[in-house]
This record gives sequence, structure tokens and C-alpha cells, in this order.
Amino acid sequence: MMDNRSSKLYTAVREATHNQWDPIGVCAYSNEMGEYDGYIPKLCELLLKDASEDEISEFLWIVETESMGLSGDKNATREFSKKLIELREQF
Repeated sequence: MMDNRSSKLYTAVREATHNQWDPIGVCAYSNEMGEYDGYIPKLCELLLKDASEDEISEFLWIVETESMGLSGDKNATREFSKKLIELREQF
């Protein structure tokens, strides 16, 4: 069971992955979120344990390049990691 902070963070991270990270471009075609739901728990876990920008970026990079098989964009991944850390600070 998630506490209130965890629940709010989960929702915010879910929206951010769909609207801001979106490495496969589903946001342009659908408002339906869910494509990245499998990665949200681990992202929230990293954020809640105060993981560094490097740790978050590395996780996202592995998701993009290994799990999704994309070529990835290191700069975009790093920028999104910064946004997630800023998001963490709000909760």
C-alpha cells in the first residue's frame, strides 16, 4: 500500500513519462497513458530513495536502449532525469 506521498509521486511520474519522456512517441497519438507503466514503480523507488541524477539517468538509458531497443538520446535522458528530481522535490 502506498502512502500519500508515494501515491502523488507515482501519479506525477506517470504523467511525466507519458508527456515529457515518451521515447517511442505515443503521446503524439494518444492521451491514453499506460505505455510506460511497467517502469514507473522502479522510477518511483529510485526517487524515494533519493537516487542521484546519474542513477536515474542510467536506469532510463537501459530502458530506452535495452528494453525498448531504441538508439536513445543521452542528453534528453539526462534532462528528463533532472526533471524527475525536481518533481521529487515537490513531494
